[in-house]
Order: sequence, then C-alpha cells, then structure tokens
Amino acid sequence: MELNKKIAAGLAATCLIMCCFTTNAQKYWVKFTDKAGSPYSISNPSAFLSAKSIARRTTQHIPVNLTDIPVNQTYINQVNATGAVVFQRSKWLNAAIVIITNTVQLNAVNSLSCVVSSTPVNRYAASTPDRVLPEAQAVQRSSNVTTGYNYGPSSTQVTQLNLECMHNRGFRGQNMTIAVIDDGFNNADVNPVFDSLRNEGRILGTRDIVAGNTSVYEDDAHGAEVLSCMAGNSPGNLIGTSPKASFYLFRSEDVSSEKIIEEDNYVVAAELADSVGVDIITTSLGYTTFDISSQDHSYADLNGKTSVASIAANMAARKGIFVLNAAGNEGASAWQHIGVPADADSICTVGSVNGSGIHSGFSSVGPTVDGRIKPDVSTMGEGTYVCQPNGVFTSGNGTSFACPVMAGAVACLWQANPGKTNWQVLDAIRNASTQYATPDNNYGWGIPNMCLANTYLSTLPNSIKEIKKDAVKLFPNPAKNQISFTISTVPEFVTLTDVLGNGIDFSFSQKDITAYTLQFNNAMSPGLYFITVKTGGNSFQSKFIKE
Repeated sequence: MELNKKIAAGLAATCLIMCCFTTNAQKYWVKFTDKAGSPYSISNPSAFLSAKSIARRTTQHIPVNLTDIPVNQTYINQVNATGAVVFQRSKWLNAAIVIITNTVQLNAVNSLSCVVSSTPVNRYAASTPDRVLPEAQAVQRSSNVTTGYNYGPSSTQVTQLNLECMHNRGFRGQNMTIAVIDDGFNNADVNPVFDSLRNEGRILGTRDIVAGNTSVYEDDAHGAEVLSCMAGNSPGNLIGTSPKASFYLFRSEDVSSEKIIEEDNYVVAAELADSVGVDIITTSLGYTTFDISSQDHSYADLNGKTSVASIAANMAARKGIFVLNAAGNEGASAWQHIGVPADADSICTVGSVNGSGIHSGFSSVGPTVDGRIKPDVSTMGEGTYVCQPNGVFTSGNGTSFACPVMAGAVACLWQANPGKTNWQVLDAIRNASTQYATPDNNYGWGIPNMCLANTYLSTLPNSIKEIKKDAVKLFPNPAKNQISFTISTVPEFVTLTDVLGNGIDFSFSQKDITAYTLQFNNAMSPGLYFITVKTGGNSFQSKFIKE
C-alpha cells in the first residue's frame, strides 16, 4: 500500500535512493551548512508535512521549525555532480548518507561550499536479537475475563496492565496511528489474525527502507509477531492491546546479513513516521556492536545523543510522537545494558516481566552512562502470546514483545485523553506504575495500571497552553562554557536552541537534587540562546548570552 501522494514532497526528505556501487565504495554522513534557498517554508508546512503531522504539533503547541524542512535539493544535486551518489538523507540532521568510491570524489564533496563535514558511516550490526523466538507449540492458558473481549490465552498480558478497563470503556485504539519499525511483516497481508485490520483499511502504508520499495510482507517474521501483540484480533485466541488502531509498517532491518546502514535506516523511518503524522512509534530493535569489534558501542556511548538512531528517537519525541523502544535481551549477558536507541532520554524504554510481574532475567537494564533510569516501565515479555505468520498462536519471550504490548496500551490511553501531550502521557504512566515511588534499573517505574493512568491524566490540563517565559533562572548569565538552573521537579527534557530554533549540542548533568548544569559544545558561537525545560506538563523557557 503506497503512502499518501499528497505528502510526497515531504517524504523526499527521507527517501531511499538505491543504486549500484563497487565493493570499494564507502558510505559517509555528509553534513550541510544550512537550508538556505529551499523552496519550502515553515510558514507553509502542508507542503512537506501531512495534515495529521501538523495537527499533532498544533495540539501540543510544538512549532514547525527548520529541522522540519527537507534537505536542500540543490545541495543534493551538487553532491551527485561530483560522481558520488546520495543514498539517504535526513532533514533532522541536515545531512545525507553518500556513497563515495574514491578519494577524488571525497575531496570533491568536501570542497563544496554547502558541506560542513563528512564522516565515515560505521558498520553497525544488531546486538543479540531483541527477541527470543516463540516456542514451537502453543501454550494453553485459561482466560479470567468474562466481559468485553474474549482474550483467550492473551488475557494475562492485557490484564496485567489493567488495560481491559480501557477496552471495556470503548478505548481500543480507534483513530490512533502507530508506526512499527522492524525487520519485516511476513504474511501480515494474509494472516487471519489481521483480517479486521486489513478489511477496515487500517494498514495506512508500508515502506521497505532496506530494499527501497513498499513491499514488506515477504520479509522476516519478527515484525508480524510484534504487530500481533497490538493489532491481533482473534477472539478466544489473541486480542492485541490496541485492536482498533491504524498502522504504518516500516522495514529498517535486514536479518539476512549485517548491513552498514541499519541504524541509519531507523533515522529515515522515524522521519517518515513524523511526516505521515503518526501518534506513536514502536521499535523492537537494538544495537550495541559493530562488525569490527574495535567500533563496538561502549557503555560510554549510552548517553542518548551519540548514536544517530538515539538522536532521531529523541527528535521524534520532541515532534510530539510517543516513542517506545525495547530495552533489549542482554540482561543475562556480560553486556547487560540496554542498547541504542533505548538510551534516548525522551522515549519510553520497555523492559520485560513474566506473567507474575517478576523481572525477566534476559531483560536489559540501565542506567544510562549519564545516570538516567532505564527502562522506563516493564510489561509482559516473558510468555507473551503472539501469532506467527502461519497463523499459529504461540508463547514467546523477549522485550521485543513487551514493547508493542505497551505501545498498544499507550494508544488506548492517549485515545481517551486526546488533548494531552506525549510528555503528559508518559508522566501519567510512570505515576500509575507499581514502583512509581522507588524506580530502579530493572523495572523502571514498574508495571503500569492503565486505568489508574487514565484517572491521573484526566486531572491534568490539556497540553501545554503556553511557554512560560523567563521562568527558570539561569546562572551565570552571560555564560562562557556552561550554565546552570534550578527547578523543583525533575525535568522531562531540556533543549538548547539558537535564535533560529536550531538545536545545539550540550552535555547535561545534575549538581544536586534541584540544580542542573549544561556544558556547551566547544563550537558554540557567541550570541543569544534559549533553554527550554519541560516538566509536569509545563514548559519553561529562559534566554541567555553566550560570551
């Protein structure tokens, strides 16, 4: 199913351009200077964003800014004119992945006035797969739910979240849109468990970013199993957590071999998801190692801003999308830690528990290197009931299944509270979880109670009505290398921008229980800057001078 042609211009920013290249070719991230001369304007976002994407921003009072503008096509043409070939592009990073076959081409690209830098793309490889394959035979369970849906053996994963409470009130994901970024959705176009999903036209679009087409139904089974946790609808066998939601299906991972591009494919998929206007992104993929061991992600990389996938996950969240990622299945390994993009600070990382609510030994743990608690919450990923591409219902293990179980629950909660922001939804979920007062790096804030989260969320005002100017005191101001502020509640996220709204890189640390410090990037030029702090459904912005 092709994507809506109305937003074709916007999708050009994330399109995949396939080509043939020699075995000596290497891919580089080429960063551009600006977006000057673009035919697009933030005053006319409908030219590059869907109506639903614009509506999401409007509801949450998120302005369209320069990061939303597609990469300048003139710059793309200049790079291609050198003999190099643009392979992918990212509007959020204002960069392109370029195939370069020799030093002459590399020098020619670097000599372009529109190019800031070029950096070889590391050869990313998936860590231990973020799943444990389902058992060969179905595991029979009895359902204790007698009203609403007949969940059958899938009852535990729904009732553990008290989600049947939301289902019975009629909140089943209607009009919510979820992007599933995975490795393929084998037979999802024919599997009977998705009959209602197909018959009601709720598969809104597909894209195979690996192959450069829209065909995703002949690839790996993992994405289809993940999808069944949310969209499955087979009474007495399996009812997904959001059986009435709509979906985009994006393939970013190639399981047949380890590609150099898979983490970057996530960037493309996330930008595409934003452009078409999804509410939620869920991904059951994770990365920790490269093909070359010397290039492996180290624990020091788990800061939410080293990996391009983590950067994209954060950016998607800051565009108003509720982003979820599986924690990973490395808990019993020497690595133990979550991977990327699960380390992103603005997303909901999901760990696994069994049907009794006990932490799964395989579930990856935090904290991040900068001390943040991960995962954020835990749901049933051990003994989760799923449907395989052949239509057989089985029990499976892995945070890969815990994550979509949670994603579907989020869809129902947000459907019931459409005026709230993604930050408010996450805050409500944490506050309604079993360890809300004592979060840790095994369970996060614990197992959510979705009906309680709904009650909590209903007490909050709709979205962030306005940005409170100069409400956070910054010191020292003017600043040289760093600046600090105090705030009584824990920040949900902090951004640093220049006068044009461009995001600026910084290091973030906590000095004491209420004081925080931003360490500036050395390349930060003197001038006027803004710090925005979001917490508790409010947004505070203050300005300062960088000397």
